[in-house]
Amino acid sequence: MKLHHTYFYHPEFVENNAAVIERFELQEISMQKIQNALGREDRFIVPENSLETTLSMAIEAGRGVLNESNISILDIDIIVFVSNSPEHHIPCDAIQIHYALKGKPDTLCYDINANCIGGFIALDLVSKYLKGSGKGTKALVIFAEKFSTILDPDNPTTAFCLSDSAFAFIVENDGDATSGLIDVLYHTDSSFCNTVLYPPKGNSGHRPGDLTTWDRIFDGMGSVNFALDNITHFLQRNQISLEQIELFLFSQFSIKNINIIREYFQLPEEKIPFYSKELGYTGASSPFLALDKYQKEVKRLKKGDYILIWTLGTGYQAGLMLWRY
Repeated sequence: MKLHHTYFYHPEFVENNAAVIERFELQEISMQKIQNALGREDRFIVPENSLETTLSMAIEAGRGVLNESNISILDIDIIVFVSNSPEHHIPCDAIQIHYALKGKPDTLCYDINANCIGGFIALDLVSKYLKGSGKGTKALVIFAEKFSTILDPDNPTTAFCLSDSAFAFIVENDGDATSGLIDVLYHTDSSFCNTVLYPPKGNSGHRPGDLTTWDRIFDGMGSVNFALDNITHFLQRNQISLEQIELFLFSQFSIKNINIIREYFQLPEEKIPFYSKELGYTGASSPFLALDKYQKEVKRLKKGDYILIWTLGTGYQAGLMLWRY
């Protein structure tokens, strides 16, 4: 199983967070603690007068990864679209992407909304489907978010945090049983289900202009504790040591949370890339965007290298995944 082809698409407009932070400071809202926890400088934003949508960005990401990989859309057996902010509910946007890219008739198409753990779940599901069904060899997974339209600009936690962007990768079952998904572990604590909400009163009470509500009680620390409590056992049950992990792909939401895990296990900083400072937080694609940037800017992974993925989604749900490149 291969995960070798990735592509990042983003709007041209970059917003520097200095002005946003200054606006809150002028209201006597201290931003230093939030900035230290999240670690942000710039974000990509779709301008208000732009016609760009979550779907149009997704289509561009899909085209980009197909062109760069020299894989034909006619070789794609599954299209999965991952988003918190899809352009459509009916039909699912994966079908819209299939139409735009001119996919073949015998293609499975579906959307996933599992918040920021959605890409992790998509990789888990398509890997198992490709391995177990015998009905396909390649899956195109596309992420896209237009966070700027649903986040509250007056909430200091989200006002300078998230980016509008799209990302795509191709998973291929090449018949090599020594690579791909090794193991996965999930953890859900639904007591946080009302801390981050959109629409704030559900679709039945939705009003134009509604924005996401975010209670600062949700900081992801539960998922950090899940990682601290389970990484050692998770690797032991697969007979892998921490020293054998070549790359740690952690949720890019909070540099503070990453550092807690890094310091607890005394992990080498160079093995845990963090790119949200210059790119903003991209949601479900964030661990995979870190893989893309690391391979382009640091070094390419080798066949047989082990990757450990840890990420989370609001509500909340967290996961660990062991992957062999």
